[in-house]
Amino acid sequence: MVLSEAFKLGIEPKLESWLGRTQVKRRTVPAGQKAWESRIDSYHGEMVKVLEMSYEGLSQLLFRNHAETLTIAIGSFGHFKGSAGGRPFGCVPNRLSCLLLPEEVLQLVAGSTRIAGLIIQVPEPLLIQECIRQDTPRPDLLTLGDTLPGQEALLLACSQQLLRLAQKPESRAKAHMAAPLEASMLTMLASLLGNRQQGRDDASQNPQAMHVERAMAYMERHMGEEISLHNLCKACHISARTLQVAFQTVRGRTPLQALQEIRLTGLKQLILGEREIREACAQVGLPPSGRMAANYKRLFGELPSQTRLRAGHGINPENDS
Repeated sequence: MVLSEAFKLGIEPKLESWLGRTQVKRRTVPAGQKAWESRIDSYHGEMVKVLEMSYEGLSQLLFRNHAETLTIAIGSFGHFKGSAGGRPFGCVPNRLSCLLLPEEVLQLVAGSTRIAGLIIQVPEPLLIQECIRQDTPRPDLLTLGDTLPGQEALLLACSQQLLRLAQKPESRAKAHMAAPLEASMLTMLASLLGNRQQGRDDASQNPQAMHVERAMAYMERHMGEEISLHNLCKACHISARTLQVAFQTVRGRTPLQALQEIRLTGLKQLILGEREIREACAQVGLPPSGRMAANYKRLFGELPSQTRLRAGHGINPENDS
């Protein structure tokens, strides 16, 4: 079921852009039992969008994030897990579940009959502008995954107030209340990104973070070459055990899994930049195989050829992966 079909049931038209990027699968239930129920409340502001979502009978959900948008998901009820841009996540009530960068794909599997959560969307350009204003010129948005947990209370409080305002008739008072709440959320997120950047400047105080950043830098410099765990250990001057523990602690994955994500991300950027798929694969050190295409789809929700078509480029008949 594509959720945009639900407009026939009277769902708010403002949600069209969100629902049009969402697909769901329902649970199979015995005859006579309630099979499906959903509720979505929303607030649409200049700087922030908030959606409070509740599903009963959901089995799976697939969502592609909007362009130039950072999406933050905070679970509030039930059990679910999945991946966001290929990064695994789960649900702890009222704590950050996942982040989605622009055009990344969310894949969610429900583990309970009812699940609920809050979705906060912020325009990436506005957030970066606020980061620059706070002297963080090159923020890494993914680091919010490290700095936001434990700081969700302000986001939750502002979001709930904005949702309440959305239910009220338009008024000057409503406009005066909404703008400061949106600004507070944007300022907080930029501040957390700034804190992470400062932490990176002090990476020497965290040996594991230093090992990971050194290995990641090596991967990016030598992306098109053959890279083994031995190469990474030699570049970082540490043992394989130390490097593997550092990656699991800092990034929640193995070094070679991180390398795969770097290569696939580089491949996508090259394809969007009009490179032929085979040429792009060679440049990032990936074979143009079915397995590569499957890994690419798992991370981005589409095949390399679909990325190329979506970007407005033609497909070479030999490059159908």
